[in-house]
Amino acid sequence: MASSDLMYGIERLDEARPGYREAQAYYDGDVPEIFASARLRRALEDTGVDFRLNFAKTPVDAVLDRLEIAAITGAEDAHTKVIAQVWDANAMDLEAPDIHRHACTLGDAYLIALPVEDDKGTVTGVEMHYNSPQTVRAIYSDENPREVRYYIKQWCETRTLGKIQRAELYYADRTERWTTKPGSDGKQPGDWMHWLAEPDEGEAADEESWTIPHDYGRPPVFHFRTDRPYGRPEHLGAYGPQNAINKLSITHMGTVDYQGFPQRFAISDSATTDTSDLEPGDFDDFPTDDAGAGPTDTGDDSSLKAGPGEVWMLRGFKSVGQLDAANPSVFLDPILFEVRAMAQITTTPLHLFDPQGDVPSGESLRAKDGPFVKKIRNLQRLLGATWRDVFQFVLDLLGIPAAMVDVRWVPAATVEDQTGWQTATEKVKNGVPRKQVLLEAGYREEQVDAWLEGVDDAELARRVNILATVADSAQKLGAATALGVVTSEQAQQLLNGALSDIEALAGVEART
Repeated sequence: MASSDLMYGIERLDEARPGYREAQAYYDGDVPEIFASARLRRALEDTGVDFRLNFAKTPVDAVLDRLEIAAITGAEDAHTKVIAQVWDANAMDLEAPDIHRHACTLGDAYLIALPVEDDKGTVTGVEMHYNSPQTVRAIYSDENPREVRYYIKQWCETRTLGKIQRAELYYADRTERWTTKPGSDGKQPGDWMHWLAEPDEGEAADEESWTIPHDYGRPPVFHFRTDRPYGRPEHLGAYGPQNAINKLSITHMGTVDYQGFPQRFAISDSATTDTSDLEPGDFDDFPTDDAGAGPTDTGDDSSLKAGPGEVWMLRGFKSVGQLDAANPSVFLDPILFEVRAMAQITTTPLHLFDPQGDVPSGESLRAKDGPFVKKIRNLQRLLGATWRDVFQFVLDLLGIPAAMVDVRWVPAATVEDQTGWQTATEKVKNGVPRKQVLLEAGYREEQVDAWLEGVDDAELARRVNILATVADSAQKLGAATALGVVTSEQAQQLLNGALSDIEALAGVEART
Protein backbone atom coordinates (compact mmCIF):
# COMPACT_ATOMS: atom_id res chain seq x y z
CA MET A 1 0.00 0.00 0.00
CA ALA A 2 1.39 3.35 -1.02
CA SER A 3 2.34 5.96 1.56
CA SER A 4 0.43 9.22 1.86
CA ASP A 5 3.52 11.14 0.70
CA LEU A 6 3.66 9.08 -2.50
CA MET A 7 0.01 9.64 -3.40
CA TYR A 8 0.19 13.34 -2.50
CA GLY A 9 3.27 13.78 -4.69
CA ILE A 10 1.61 11.99 -7.62
CA GLU A 11 -1.41 14.29 -7.34
CA ARG A 12 0.83 17.38 -7.41
CA LEU A 13 2.69 16.05 -10.46
CA ASP A 14 -0.58 15.38 -12.28
CA GLU A 15 -1.80 18.91 -11.51
CA ALA A 16 1.38 20.55 -12.81
CA ARG A 17 1.89 18.60 -16.05
CA PRO A 18 -0.75 20.36 -18.20
CA GLY A 19 0.86 23.74 -17.52
CA TYR A 20 4.30 22.43 -18.49
CA ARG A 21 2.96 20.88 -21.68
CA GLU A 22 1.26 24.15 -22.58
CA ALA A 23 4.45 26.15 -21.98
CA GLN A 24 6.46 23.79 -24.17
CA ALA A 25 3.82 23.94 -26.93
CA TYR A 26 3.95 27.75 -27.04
CA TYR A 27 7.75 27.71 -27.14
CA ASP A 28 7.77 25.13 -29.96
CA GLY A 29 4.99 26.88 -31.88
CA ASP A 30 2.69 23.84 -31.71
CA VAL A 31 -0.39 25.68 -30.46
CA PRO A 32 -3.54 25.09 -32.54
CA GLU A 33 -5.29 28.07 -34.12
CA ILE A 34 -8.45 29.33 -32.46
CA PHE A 35 -11.38 30.11 -34.77
CA ALA A 36 -14.96 30.96 -33.92
CA SER A 37 -16.12 29.18 -37.09
CA ALA A 38 -15.71 25.40 -37.01
CA ARG A 39 -16.14 25.35 -40.80
CA LEU A 40 -13.25 27.77 -41.30
CA ARG A 41 -11.06 25.82 -38.90
CA ARG A 42 -11.67 22.56 -40.77
CA ALA A 43 -11.02 24.25 -44.13
CA LEU A 44 -7.64 25.58 -43.00
CA GLU A 45 -6.69 22.33 -41.27
CA ASP A 46 -7.48 20.38 -44.44
CA THR A 47 -4.85 22.35 -46.36
CA GLY A 48 -2.13 20.82 -44.20
CA VAL A 49 -0.15 24.08 -44.42
CA ASP A 50 1.30 25.81 -41.36
CA PHE A 51 1.28 29.62 -41.49
CA ARG A 52 1.96 30.26 -37.80
CA LEU A 53 4.47 32.97 -36.79
CA ASN A 54 6.01 31.91 -33.50
CA PHE A 55 6.96 35.05 -31.59
CA ALA A 56 6.28 33.45 -28.17
CA LYS A 57 9.72 31.83 -28.01
CA THR A 58 11.50 35.20 -28.28
CA PRO A 59 11.04 36.19 -24.58
CA VAL A 60 12.65 32.88 -23.59
CA ASP A 61 15.52 33.03 -26.08
CA ALA A 62 16.23 36.67 -25.21
CA VAL A 63 16.73 35.70 -21.56
CA LEU A 64 18.83 32.64 -22.39
CA ASP A 65 21.22 34.77 -24.46
CA ARG A 66 22.10 36.68 -21.28
CA LEU A 67 22.31 33.68 -18.90
CA GLU A 68 25.89 32.50 -19.21
CA ILE A 69 27.94 31.25 -16.27
CA ALA A 70 31.40 32.82 -16.25
CA ALA A 71 32.90 30.73 -13.46
CA ILE A 72 32.09 28.61 -10.40
CA THR A 73 34.89 28.75 -7.86
CA GLY A 74 35.67 27.60 -4.35
CA ALA A 75 37.33 29.45 -1.48
CA GLU A 76 40.60 27.61 -2.22
CA ASP A 77 42.29 26.69 -5.47
CA ALA A 78 42.01 23.00 -4.60
CA HIS A 79 38.23 23.34 -4.23
CA THR A 80 37.98 25.16 -7.55
CA LYS A 81 39.95 22.34 -9.19
CA VAL A 82 37.51 19.73 -7.82
CA ILE A 83 34.55 21.75 -9.08
CA ALA A 84 36.13 21.98 -12.54
CA GLN A 85 36.73 18.22 -12.61
CA VAL A 86 33.10 17.42 -11.74
CA TRP A 87 31.89 20.05 -14.21
CA ASP A 88 33.92 18.52 -17.04
CA ALA A 89 33.06 14.91 -16.13
CA ASN A 90 29.35 15.70 -16.42
CA ALA A 91 29.66 17.80 -19.61
CA MET A 92 28.04 20.71 -17.82
CA ASP A 93 29.10 23.09 -20.59
CA LEU A 94 26.23 21.43 -22.46
CA GLU A 95 23.98 20.48 -19.54
CA ALA A 96 23.93 23.86 -17.78
CA PRO A 97 22.53 25.85 -20.76
CA ASP A 98 19.99 23.05 -21.23
CA ILE A 99 18.90 23.37 -17.60
CA HIS A 100 18.55 27.15 -18.00
CA ARG A 101 16.51 26.68 -21.18
CA HIS A 102 14.10 24.26 -19.53
CA ALA A 103 13.82 26.44 -16.44
CA CYS A 104 12.98 29.53 -18.51
CA THR A 105 10.62 27.64 -20.84
CA LEU A 106 8.73 25.65 -18.21
CA GLY A 107 9.46 27.68 -15.10
CA ASP A 108 11.10 24.73 -13.32
CA ALA A 109 13.96 22.30 -13.91
CA TYR A 110 15.57 19.70 -11.66
CA LEU A 111 19.07 18.31 -11.26
CA ILE A 112 19.76 15.02 -9.45
CA ALA A 113 23.32 14.55 -8.14
CA LEU A 114 24.46 11.16 -6.83
CA PRO A 115 27.87 9.92 -5.69
CA VAL A 116 29.94 7.52 -7.80
CA GLU A 117 31.61 4.86 -5.63
CA ASP A 118 34.34 2.32 -6.27
CA ASP A 119 34.29 -1.32 -5.17
CA LYS A 120 35.35 -0.32 -1.66
CA GLY A 121 32.53 2.19 -1.24
CA THR A 122 34.79 5.23 -1.57
CA VAL A 123 33.23 8.21 -3.35
CA THR A 124 35.30 8.92 -6.45
CA GLY A 125 33.04 11.36 -8.25
CA VAL A 126 29.55 12.78 -8.61
CA GLU A 127 27.09 12.07 -11.42
CA MET A 128 24.57 14.80 -12.29
CA HIS A 129 21.58 14.65 -14.63
CA TYR A 130 18.82 17.05 -15.67
CA ASN A 131 15.28 15.87 -14.89
CA SER A 132 12.08 17.26 -16.34
CA PRO A 133 9.51 18.91 -14.05
CA GLN A 134 6.97 16.63 -15.72
CA THR A 135 8.57 13.70 -13.89
CA VAL A 136 10.04 15.39 -10.78
CA ARG A 137 8.32 17.68 -8.27
CA ALA A 138 9.50 19.42 -5.11
CA ILE A 139 6.99 19.20 -2.27
CA TYR A 140 7.42 22.22 -0.01
CA SER A 141 6.34 22.55 3.60
CA ASP A 142 3.05 24.36 4.14
CA GLU A 143 4.45 25.87 7.34
CA ASN A 144 7.77 27.02 5.86
CA PRO A 145 7.61 27.48 2.05
CA ARG A 146 11.42 27.59 1.85
CA GLU A 147 11.73 24.10 3.31
CA VAL A 148 11.47 21.05 1.04
CA ARG A 149 9.72 18.12 2.70
CA TYR A 150 10.73 15.71 -0.06
CA TYR A 151 11.02 15.34 -3.84
CA ILE A 152 9.08 12.84 -5.93
CA LYS A 153 10.12 11.33 -9.26
CA GLN A 154 7.62 9.26 -11.24
CA TRP A 155 8.11 7.65 -14.63
CA CYS A 156 6.81 4.80 -16.79
CA GLU A 157 8.76 1.75 -17.98
CA THR A 158 7.79 -0.86 -20.56
CA ARG A 159 8.31 -4.48 -19.54
CA THR A 160 7.53 -7.81 -21.20
CA LEU A 161 4.25 -8.10 -19.27
CA GLY A 162 3.24 -4.49 -19.95
CA LYS A 163 3.87 -0.97 -18.71
CA ILE A 164 4.64 -0.32 -15.06
CA GLN A 165 4.94 2.86 -13.03
CA ARG A 166 8.06 3.63 -11.01
CA ALA A 167 8.47 6.26 -8.32
CA GLU A 168 11.16 7.42 -5.95
CA LEU A 169 10.78 9.69 -2.93
CA TYR A 170 13.90 11.63 -1.93
CA TYR A 171 14.19 12.63 1.74
CA ALA A 172 17.02 14.19 3.74
CA ASP A 173 18.05 10.81 5.17
CA ARG A 174 16.76 8.19 2.72
CA THR A 175 15.35 7.37 -0.71
CA GLU A 176 12.17 5.27 -1.00
CA ARG A 177 11.54 3.21 -4.15
CA TRP A 178 8.03 2.25 -5.30
CA THR A 179 6.59 0.32 -8.23
CA THR A 180 3.24 -0.91 -9.60
CA LYS A 181 2.13 -4.19 -11.04
CA PRO A 182 2.00 -4.39 -14.88
CA GLY A 183 -1.08 -2.68 -16.27
CA SER A 184 -1.74 -0.45 -13.24
CA ASP A 185 -1.93 3.30 -13.81
CA GLY A 186 -0.79 4.12 -10.28
CA LYS A 187 -3.81 6.30 -9.47
CA GLN A 188 -4.90 4.21 -6.47
CA PRO A 189 -2.87 3.51 -3.30
CA GLY A 190 -3.43 -0.21 -3.77
CA ASP A 191 -1.62 -0.08 -7.15
CA TRP A 192 1.72 0.52 -5.46
CA MET A 193 4.12 -1.79 -3.67
CA HIS A 194 7.73 -1.66 -2.49
CA TRP A 195 10.34 -1.76 -5.27
CA LEU A 196 12.92 -4.25 -4.00
CA ALA A 197 16.47 -4.50 -5.30
CA GLU A 198 17.17 -7.40 -7.65
CA PRO A 199 18.68 -10.23 -5.53
CA ASP A 200 21.80 -12.12 -6.52
CA GLU A 201 21.22 -15.49 -8.14
CA GLY A 202 20.22 -18.09 -5.59
CA GLU A 203 19.44 -15.52 -2.86
CA ALA A 204 16.11 -14.25 -1.54
CA ALA A 205 15.06 -10.65 -2.06
CA ASP A 206 15.91 -8.23 0.75
CA GLU A 207 12.55 -6.96 2.04
CA GLU A 208 14.19 -3.76 3.29
CA SER A 209 16.01 -2.91 0.05
CA TRP A 210 13.20 -0.59 -1.12
CA THR A 211 14.60 2.01 1.30
CA ILE A 212 18.11 3.36 0.68
CA PRO A 213 19.44 5.28 3.72
CA HIS A 214 22.07 7.99 3.29
CA ASP A 215 23.80 10.69 5.33
CA TYR A 216 23.72 13.52 2.79
CA GLY A 217 21.80 15.78 5.16
CA ARG A 218 19.47 16.81 2.33
CA PRO A 219 17.73 15.23 -0.67
CA PRO A 220 20.12 14.86 -3.64
CA VAL A 221 17.75 16.85 -5.86
CA PHE A 222 18.03 20.54 -6.77
CA HIS A 223 15.20 22.78 -7.95
CA PHE A 224 16.04 25.44 -10.55
CA ARG A 225 13.16 27.91 -10.84
CA THR A 226 12.32 31.36 -12.13
CA ASP A 227 10.10 32.22 -9.16
CA ARG A 228 9.30 30.91 -5.68
CA PRO A 229 8.16 28.40 -4.61
CA TYR A 230 7.58 27.25 -8.20
CA GLY A 231 8.66 29.03 -11.36
CA ARG A 232 6.62 30.55 -14.14
CA PRO A 233 7.46 30.35 -17.86
CA GLU A 234 9.23 33.45 -19.13
CA HIS A 235 6.80 33.57 -22.06
CA LEU A 236 3.63 33.07 -19.99
CA GLY A 237 2.43 36.58 -20.85
CA ALA A 238 2.97 35.84 -24.55
CA TYR A 239 0.25 33.17 -24.75
CA GLY A 240 -2.62 35.59 -25.44
CA PRO A 241 -0.80 37.74 -28.03
CA GLN A 242 0.50 34.58 -29.73
CA ASN A 243 -3.06 33.23 -30.08
CA ALA A 244 -4.09 36.49 -31.73
CA ILE A 245 -1.05 36.44 -34.04
CA ASN A 246 -1.82 32.85 -35.08
CA LYS A 247 -5.40 33.77 -35.94
CA LEU A 248 -4.41 36.91 -37.85
CA SER A 249 -1.59 35.30 -39.85
CA ILE A 250 -3.59 32.19 -40.76
CA THR A 251 -6.60 34.25 -41.83
CA HIS A 252 -4.36 36.58 -43.80
CA MET A 253 -2.84 33.64 -45.66
CA GLY A 254 -6.37 32.51 -46.48
CA THR A 255 -6.89 35.76 -48.39
CA VAL A 256 -3.59 35.72 -50.31
CA ASP A 257 -4.96 33.49 -53.07
CA TYR A 258 -7.76 35.99 -53.60
CA GLN A 259 -5.22 38.82 -53.86
CA GLY A 260 -3.31 36.99 -56.57
CA PHE A 261 -6.40 35.60 -58.32
CA PRO A 262 -9.41 37.76 -57.43
CA GLN A 263 -12.92 36.36 -57.31
CA ARG A 264 -14.75 37.58 -60.46
CA PHE A 265 -18.39 38.13 -61.26
CA ALA A 266 -20.50 38.74 -64.36
CA ILE A 267 -23.96 40.36 -64.12
CA SER A 268 -26.23 39.21 -66.94
CA ASP A 269 -29.20 40.86 -68.57
CA SER A 270 -31.89 38.19 -68.41
CA ALA A 271 -33.59 39.53 -71.53
CA THR A 272 -30.56 39.24 -73.79
CA THR A 273 -28.21 36.72 -72.20
CA ASP A 274 -28.01 33.15 -73.40
CA THR A 275 -25.50 31.12 -71.41
CA SER A 276 -26.80 27.72 -72.43
CA ASP A 277 -23.70 26.89 -74.49
CA LEU A 278 -21.12 28.09 -71.93
CA GLU A 279 -18.98 25.40 -70.38
CA PRO A 280 -17.87 25.50 -66.70
CA GLY A 281 -14.24 26.02 -67.78
CA ASP A 282 -14.94 29.00 -69.99
CA PHE A 283 -14.22 31.45 -67.18
CA ASP A 284 -11.80 29.30 -65.17
CA ASP A 285 -8.26 30.61 -64.67
CA PHE A 286 -7.02 27.05 -64.12
CA PRO A 287 -9.07 24.71 -66.34
CA THR A 288 -8.43 20.99 -66.61
CA ASP A 289 -9.28 18.50 -69.33
CA ASP A 290 -11.36 15.39 -68.85
CA ALA A 291 -8.31 13.46 -67.65
CA GLY A 292 -7.56 16.05 -64.96
CA ALA A 293 -4.62 17.59 -66.80
CA GLY A 294 -3.91 21.30 -66.47
CA PRO A 295 -4.15 24.09 -69.06
CA THR A 296 -2.64 23.56 -72.48
CA ASP A 297 -1.35 25.93 -75.14
CA THR A 298 -3.96 24.94 -77.73
CA GLY A 299 -6.21 27.87 -76.97
CA ASP A 300 -9.17 25.55 -76.37
CA ASP A 301 -9.16 25.61 -72.57
CA SER A 302 -11.08 28.86 -72.16
CA SER A 303 -13.01 31.28 -74.31
CA LEU A 304 -11.06 34.16 -72.70
CA LYS A 305 -7.32 34.32 -73.33
CA ALA A 306 -4.85 36.95 -72.13
CA GLY A 307 -2.15 37.90 -74.61
CA PRO A 308 -1.04 40.42 -77.22
CA GLY A 309 -3.69 40.93 -79.89
CA GLU A 310 -6.31 38.84 -78.07
CA VAL A 311 -9.91 40.07 -78.22
CA TRP A 312 -12.41 39.12 -75.53
CA MET A 313 -15.97 38.67 -76.76
CA LEU A 314 -18.46 38.79 -73.90
CA ARG A 315 -21.97 37.94 -75.03
CA GLY A 316 -25.02 39.32 -73.31
CA PHE A 317 -23.40 40.29 -70.02
CA LYS A 318 -24.47 43.59 -68.57
CA SER A 319 -21.24 44.11 -66.59
CA VAL A 320 -18.26 42.25 -65.24
CA GLY A 321 -16.00 42.87 -62.28
CA GLN A 322 -14.08 41.30 -59.43
CA LEU A 323 -14.38 41.18 -55.64
CA ASP A 324 -11.39 42.77 -53.94
CA ALA A 325 -9.57 40.68 -51.36
CA ALA A 326 -9.16 41.96 -47.81
CA ASN A 327 -6.56 44.71 -47.38
CA PRO A 328 -3.36 43.12 -45.92
CA SER A 329 -3.05 45.95 -43.40
CA VAL A 330 -6.23 44.68 -41.75
CA PHE A 331 -4.15 41.73 -40.57
CA LEU A 332 -0.56 43.00 -40.50
CA ASP A 333 -1.19 46.12 -38.39
CA PRO A 334 -2.87 44.14 -35.57
CA ILE A 335 0.00 41.63 -35.67
CA LEU A 336 2.45 44.47 -35.00
CA PHE A 337 0.26 45.63 -32.12
CA GLU A 338 0.23 42.11 -30.64
CA VAL A 339 4.02 41.90 -30.89
CA ARG A 340 4.36 45.23 -29.06
CA ALA A 341 1.92 43.99 -26.41
CA MET A 342 3.93 40.78 -26.06
CA ALA A 343 7.13 42.78 -25.55
CA GLN A 344 5.50 44.94 -22.88
CA ILE A 345 3.89 42.05 -20.99
CA THR A 346 7.01 39.89 -20.94
CA THR A 347 9.47 42.75 -20.20
CA THR A 348 11.38 42.00 -23.41
CA PRO A 349 12.86 44.88 -25.46
CA LEU A 350 10.87 45.37 -28.64
CA HIS A 351 13.97 45.51 -30.84
CA LEU A 352 14.69 41.86 -29.93
CA PHE A 353 11.50 40.87 -31.76
CA ASP A 354 12.51 42.80 -34.88
CA PRO A 355 16.30 43.19 -35.19
CA GLN A 356 15.87 44.71 -38.66
CA GLY A 357 13.82 47.61 -37.32
CA ASP A 358 14.98 50.79 -35.59
CA VAL A 359 17.40 49.63 -32.90
CA PRO A 360 18.09 52.23 -30.20
CA SER A 361 21.68 52.99 -29.24
CA GLY A 362 23.63 54.55 -26.42
CA GLU A 363 21.67 55.90 -23.47
CA SER A 364 18.39 55.21 -25.27
CA LEU A 365 19.25 51.51 -25.54
CA ARG A 366 20.28 51.29 -21.88
CA ALA A 367 17.07 53.00 -20.79
CA LYS A 368 14.90 50.65 -22.84
CA ASP A 369 16.88 47.59 -21.73
CA GLY A 370 16.82 48.60 -18.05
CA PRO A 371 13.80 46.52 -16.91
CA PHE A 372 14.98 43.57 -19.00
CA VAL A 373 18.49 43.70 -17.53
CA LYS A 374 17.00 43.85 -14.04
CA LYS A 375 14.96 40.74 -14.82
CA ILE A 376 18.11 38.95 -15.99
CA ARG A 377 19.95 39.84 -12.79
CA ASN A 378 17.07 38.55 -10.67
CA LEU A 379 17.19 35.28 -12.58
CA GLN A 380 20.95 35.09 -12.11
CA ARG A 381 20.43 35.38 -8.35
CA LEU A 382 17.73 32.68 -8.30
CA LEU A 383 19.57 30.22 -10.51
CA GLY A 384 22.95 31.09 -9.01
CA ALA A 385 21.72 30.22 -5.51
CA THR A 386 20.77 26.74 -6.73
CA TRP A 387 24.10 26.24 -8.55
CA ARG A 388 25.84 27.23 -5.32
CA ASP A 389 23.84 24.57 -3.41
CA VAL A 390 24.69 21.97 -6.07
CA PHE A 391 28.45 22.42 -5.79
CA GLN A 392 28.49 22.78 -2.02
CA PHE A 393 26.74 19.38 -2.01
CA VAL A 394 29.27 18.03 -4.53
CA LEU A 395 32.23 19.17 -2.41
CA ASP A 396 30.61 17.70 0.70
CA LEU A 397 30.22 14.31 -1.01
CA LEU A 398 33.90 14.45 -1.99
CA GLY A 399 35.05 15.08 1.56
CA ILE A 400 35.11 18.88 1.64
CA PRO A 401 32.34 19.88 4.06
CA ALA A 402 30.93 23.38 4.62
CA ALA A 403 32.81 24.74 1.61
CA MET A 404 32.22 28.22 0.22
CA VAL A 405 31.22 28.38 -3.45
CA ASP A 406 30.97 31.48 -5.62
CA VAL A 407 28.97 31.60 -8.88
CA ARG A 408 29.92 34.32 -11.36
CA TRP A 409 27.84 35.25 -14.40
CA VAL A 410 28.75 36.99 -17.61
CA PRO A 411 27.35 40.53 -17.13
CA ALA A 412 23.76 41.01 -18.24
CA ALA A 413 24.78 44.29 -19.88
CA THR A 414 28.05 46.06 -20.62
CA VAL A 415 28.99 49.54 -21.83
CA GLU A 416 30.20 49.26 -25.42
CA ASP A 417 29.28 52.60 -27.01
CA GLN A 418 30.81 56.06 -27.23
CA THR A 419 28.27 57.76 -24.96
CA GLY A 420 28.70 55.14 -22.27
CA TRP A 421 32.47 55.48 -22.17
CA GLN A 422 32.29 59.26 -22.20
CA THR A 423 30.01 59.03 -19.16
CA ALA A 424 32.50 56.66 -17.50
CA THR A 425 35.32 59.11 -18.20
CA GLU A 426 33.40 61.99 -16.60
CA LYS A 427 32.68 59.85 -13.52
CA VAL A 428 36.37 59.12 -13.05
CA LYS A 429 37.20 62.81 -13.51
CA ASN A 430 34.66 63.76 -10.87
CA GLY A 431 36.05 61.40 -8.26
CA VAL A 432 33.99 58.22 -8.61
CA PRO A 433 36.28 55.28 -7.70
CA ARG A 434 37.64 53.69 -10.85
CA LYS A 435 36.67 50.18 -9.71
CA GLN A 436 33.08 51.29 -9.19
CA VAL A 437 32.96 52.86 -12.66
CA LEU A 438 34.06 49.63 -14.34
CA LEU A 439 31.67 47.53 -12.25
CA GLU A 440 28.82 49.82 -13.28
CA ALA A 441 29.93 49.35 -16.89
CA GLY A 442 29.05 45.67 -16.47
CA TYR A 443 32.42 43.99 -16.00
CA ARG A 444 33.05 41.22 -13.46
CA GLU A 445 34.88 42.03 -10.26
CA GLU A 446 37.76 39.63 -10.92
CA GLN A 447 38.26 41.23 -14.35
CA VAL A 448 38.33 44.70 -12.85
CA ASP A 449 40.78 43.68 -10.13
CA ALA A 450 43.12 42.18 -12.73
CA TRP A 451 42.95 45.30 -14.89
CA LEU A 452 43.55 47.71 -12.02
CA GLU A 453 46.43 45.83 -10.43
CA GLY A 454 49.38 48.26 -10.42
CA VAL A 455 47.50 50.89 -12.41
CA ASP A 456 47.23 54.46 -11.08
CA ASP A 457 44.37 56.89 -11.69
CA ALA A 458 46.16 58.69 -14.53
CA GLU A 459 46.77 55.42 -16.40
CA LEU A 460 43.15 54.36 -15.84
CA ALA A 461 41.89 57.67 -17.22
CA ARG A 462 44.13 57.25 -20.26
CA ARG A 463 42.77 53.75 -20.92
CA VAL A 464 39.17 54.86 -20.53
CA ASN A 465 39.84 57.73 -22.96
CA ILE A 466 41.28 55.24 -25.47
CA LEU A 467 38.15 53.09 -25.17
CA ALA A 468 35.93 56.14 -25.65
CA THR A 469 37.93 57.19 -28.71
CA VAL A 470 37.73 53.71 -30.23
CA ALA A 471 33.96 53.61 -29.62
CA ASP A 472 33.60 57.07 -31.21
CA SER A 473 35.63 55.98 -34.25
CA ALA A 474 33.58 52.81 -34.63
CA GLN A 475 30.37 54.82 -34.56
CA LYS A 476 31.62 57.28 -37.19
CA LEU A 477 32.91 54.47 -39.40
CA GLY A 478 29.49 52.87 -39.16
CA ALA A 479 27.89 56.10 -40.40
CA ALA A 480 30.43 56.33 -43.23
CA THR A 481 29.66 52.75 -44.23
CA ALA A 482 25.94 53.50 -44.28
CA LEU A 483 26.58 56.48 -46.58
CA GLY A 484 28.73 54.38 -48.89
CA VAL A 485 31.90 56.38 -48.26
CA VAL A 486 33.75 53.20 -47.26
CA THR A 487 32.82 49.54 -47.47
CA SER A 488 32.20 47.44 -44.38
CA GLU A 489 35.39 45.48 -45.15
CA GLN A 490 37.45 48.68 -45.26
CA ALA A 491 35.93 49.89 -42.00
CA GLN A 492 36.73 46.57 -40.35
CA GLN A 493 40.31 46.70 -41.56
CA LEU A 494 40.76 50.23 -40.24
CA LEU A 495 39.43 49.28 -36.80
CA ASN A 496 41.48 46.08 -36.64
CA GLY A 497 44.59 48.04 -37.55
CA ALA A 498 43.95 50.64 -34.86
CA LEU A 499 43.30 48.00 -32.21
CA SER A 500 46.48 46.12 -33.20
CA ASP A 501 48.51 49.32 -32.83
CA ILE A 502 47.01 49.95 -29.38
CA GLU A 503 47.79 46.38 -28.28
CA ALA A 504 51.36 46.66 -29.58
CA LEU A 505 51.84 49.95 -27.74
CA ALA A 506 50.49 48.42 -24.54
CA GLY A 507 52.96 45.55 -24.91
CA VAL A 508 55.89 47.93 -25.31
CA GLU A 509 54.79 49.93 -22.25
CA ALA A 510 54.43 46.76 -20.21
CA ARG A 511 58.00 45.67 -21.06
CA THR A 512 59.44 49.06 -20.20
